[in-house]
Amino acid sequence: MLAADADVLDENLGRLRDAGPEYGGTLTNHAPMVAEALVSLRRPELVVDWISAYLPQLDEPFGPLEPIPATRWRTALGDLRRATDWQTFFATEIARDGWRTALHTWWPRLLPGVAAGATHGVIRASHAVRGLAAGDTEERRAEFATALAYWAARYAPLPGLPLGTGGLPLARAVEGIPLHPGGVHPGLIRDRLNTVADIDGFPAAVSALRAPEDVCAAMSDLAATFARVFLTQGRRWPTAFVHAVTAPVAAGSVLPLLPADTARATHDALWRLAAGLYSVHAPDAETEPLPLGEPAAEEDLIDRAVANGDEHAIKLTEACLRQYRSTGDHMLLHAAEHGLTLLPEA
Repeated sequence: MLAADADVLDENLGRLRDAGPEYGGTLTNHAPMVAEALVSLRRPELVVDWISAYLPQLDEPFGPLEPIPATRWRTALGDLRRATDWQTFFATEIARDGWRTALHTWWPRLLPGVAAGATHGVIRASHAVRGLAAGDTEERRAEFATALAYWAARYAPLPGLPLGTGGLPLARAVEGIPLHPGGVHPGLIRDRLNTVADIDGFPAAVSALRAPEDVCAAMSDLAATFARVFLTQGRRWPTAFVHAVTAPVAAGSVLPLLPADTARATHDALWRLAAGLYSVHAPDAETEPLPLGEPAAEEDLIDRAVANGDEHAIKLTEACLRQYRSTGDHMLLHAAEHGLTLLPEA
C-alpha cells in the first residue's frame, strides 16, 4: 500500500469511528469495508466522497451498558445492544496484547458465529486485518476492534460442523446441498440464514465435503465455485449470492496470518456459510448458462464498479479481481461483470 493510499484509508477510518454498526435498524455499515476495497482497487481518491455520501444514513452507535466480563464474555454474544461494550473490550485486548495476538485469540472464538451480520462480521474483520497487515496504525487497530465487536454483537451460528470425514469434491458437495423446502423466506439475509436449522439433511450435506489438502487452495476453490453459482443462479437474489463469493475471498486473505488449525476451521466455517446461503436462496433460482467469450478488462470493471457506487458492487469487483490475479480464472471477471448488471438490487 502506498503511503498516500495509507493516509487516505486512515483518514476515512477515523471519520467512521463514531458511526454505528448498522443503518436502517438492521442493515450493516459497509463503509470501512468499501474504503479498504477502493484503496485495494487503486482508487483512493474516491474514498472521501463515497464516505461523505454514505455517512448520513448510518445509525448512531449504541451507548455503553456495562463492561464485558473477561471470564464470561460468551454471555454477551449475539446482543447488538452490547456493540459498544464489545468495542471497548476488544480495544483493550488489542492495546494490551497487540492485534496479531487478538487475531489468534478471538478469530477462532468468534468463528462458530460466522453468519453474524449476514456474513459481514467475518468480512469486516477480514478487511480490517488486511489493512493492519499492510501497516499497523491507530486507526486500523480501532477498526479491527470495531469489526470484532460487530462480529461478536451479531454472533450467529449455523448448524453442521464439517468433520473432514466426507469424500466429496467441492462441486459434488454443492450439488448435494438440500434446498429449503419452504422456498425463500421473507425478510433479510440474516433472517433466511436463521432458517437453515429447519432443513433436514443440511449438517450431513455440509459434512460430506472431503478434507482439504491445501487450505488456502481450497478456500480459493470455494470462492471460484460460488462465483460460478452466482453466475448461473444468482439473478433472483444477487446480493445474497454475492456474499457466498465475498466472504470466502475476504476470509481467505487472512488465512496466511492464522495458525494451521484455525485456518482449517476457517475454511470449514466459510464452506458452511456459503452452503447455507445457497440452501436458503437457491429454491427460487432459474439456472442460466455460464457466460462464453472474453470477459471485460480489469480497468473497465473497476471503472464500472466505482461509477455504479453500490457497496456490494464495489466489494464484489474487488474480491473477484483479487482472486483473478492469483488464479487467472476468467469466470471471476465474468462474475464481477454480472454483479455490475444486477446491483444495486431492486
